[in-house]
Order: sequence, then C-alpha cells, then structure tokens
Amino acid sequence: MLSLKTILQKFSKNKNSLYYASLMMTSTAAYLLVYKKGQKNPIHTAEQSLDGSEDWLNCITQILDSTPLLKQASLNVVLPGSQYQLFVADKPDVAESEMAAAIKYAAADYINSPLDEVITEYFDIPVQQHGQNKINLVVANKNFVLMVAKVCRQKCHLLKRITIDELAYEDLFLQDHEASLLVVHHPNEQLLVQIVKEGEIYFFRRIRGYDKLDTFAELEIKHGAADGLSLEIQRSLDYFESQLRQAPVKRIYISVQNKHENQLIEQIGENFDVPVLPLKNRLIDELPESDNHAYFPAVGAVQELLYEHSKSAQGDAV
Repeated sequence: MLSLKTILQKFSKNKNSLYYASLMMTSTAAYLLVYKKGQKNPIHTAEQSLDGSEDWLNCITQILDSTPLLKQASLNVVLPGSQYQLFVADKPDVAESEMAAAIKYAAADYINSPLDEVITEYFDIPVQQHGQNKINLVVANKNFVLMVAKVCRQKCHLLKRITIDELAYEDLFLQDHEASLLVVHHPNEQLLVQIVKEGEIYFFRRIRGYDKLDTFAELEIKHGAADGLSLEIQRSLDYFESQLRQAPVKRIYISVQNKHENQLIEQIGENFDVPVLPLKNRLIDELPESDNHAYFPAVGAVQELLYEHSKSAQGDAV
C-alpha cells in the first residue's frame, strides 16, 4: 500500500544538504523559499502562478528551476488543499505493523474516489475526549503526489517531506509550551481554524462560507465577517477547554490575505481577553520582503528542517 511515508522513503537520498527549502502550493500558485544553514532570512524567494488547474507540472518545474541552490538543498513540500483531504477518523484496532493497510481501507468511509487513486497517511491526536480513539487521516491524490515527488527529486538534493497546510502551520509552534489558536485563509479556499501547542495539532476545523474572505470590503468586515469569525473562534475555544479539558489558549493569530486585515484583527480582538495578533508578527525575521501570506506556511515547513538540524547539532556537541 502506498503512503506518503513510503513515497518519501522511495525517493529520498541519505546525503547532507547545504541549504533548506520549502515549496508551498495553494489553489492558485506555488511559492519557494531557500535558506542557508545558520541564517534566518531566505536567500532565495520565488512565486509562480498556476495558469490552469491542471498545469501543476509546468508550474512546479518553473519555480524549481528558478535557482540552482536546490541541487544542494533539502526540500519540504506542502500540498495544495485541492489535492488532499484531512479527516478525524476512528483509529483501526490493529497492530502498528498493519496500520498502513488498515488506514487505507478506513479512508473508504470518507471519500468517493477509488482506493487505488489515493494515498493515505495519519497522525495522532494528542488529547481526546473520554472514551474516544481517533486519528487524523490524510487522503491525497496519488497521481499528483507521485508527480510532485518525481519532479522535486529531479530538481533538488533531497526530498525530505511531503506535508499539508495544517501541519506546516503547526511547525511554526514547535517549541511553544502554551496553546495558540490560528485563523488562516488562502484565496479560493476554506477558512482554517486550528489550535496548536508544542508542535502538535489539538484541534482543527475547515469552515465554509469564507472562500472569498480575501476580497471582503471594509463594510463586510465591519458588519458581519469580524463577528462571524469571532463566533467560530469562541466555539473552537469552548471545545478545547470544556471537551478536551485544556488550559485556555494564550494567543490568537490571524492570517488573511486582505488589505483590511488590520481592521479584522482589531475588531476580533475586542471580543477576547487574550491578544489577537497578525501571524506575520511571529514570522517577521524569517519572511521574504513580500506581503503574500502564502509564505507563512512555507516558513513553517522550513522550520521543521531547521529544528531537526538544530537538535542534530546539539547532539553532536554533547
């Protein structure tokens, strides 16, 4: 059975890299960041628009060809939301060695596609309601993932990880011991609300009705959007505290590609006792000189590589 893990094992090469990079894909474009070891700021940045929904091969090839540094780089890839689904599913009651096969068939309860057209992966939920045994189940388009893996293997030194939006944002909080709530949105995609702590997702929701949030006018934000989002945030906080029995979150971060984002953040902030902040503030040292919020999860994907390198370096020093 194919899974994201087995694909990476198939394509990876065990060699050291001089650079770390991430390729982030949204429904409309691809974004590339390249970092040199020991430096916070990216040394290469690139954007490539997607001309058509089926033109991903050309889009990815062009953006990876934008720099020769990738030939010496480890690369993490973030799949576009259109090419995967994330569900909370019952964890199969099987041995760990049989989990990959069991997860594959568990996906049949959640998708309409034939099982031979998807690949699956899962990750654990750190805290659950009493009596539950759930997992987070990722179901991705097999042909798309194989295409991405093949192109990236040709263009970069080491394809390290293929991940998803939710986990890329999670990686921004690898060392946080206190919980944060994120509200993030990419144009033409569903709104994502998730709560993260110590590099783990405790809760996530995809919310419909905000696909065009990036185009909302000032009046739409003032007279509806801010209060609507505040209600969704409060519902998420209530579940986290009452159902999962967790301590209250310490911060709320907002990332919305809208010129009125500051107004949205200010109005939402009036409804909560904890700080409501632009997500950009947390990443300012690692971001390129761009106002495009799609770089935020790209930074997260690189953070996983940098964190892994830091732990390895500390181990060598002991």
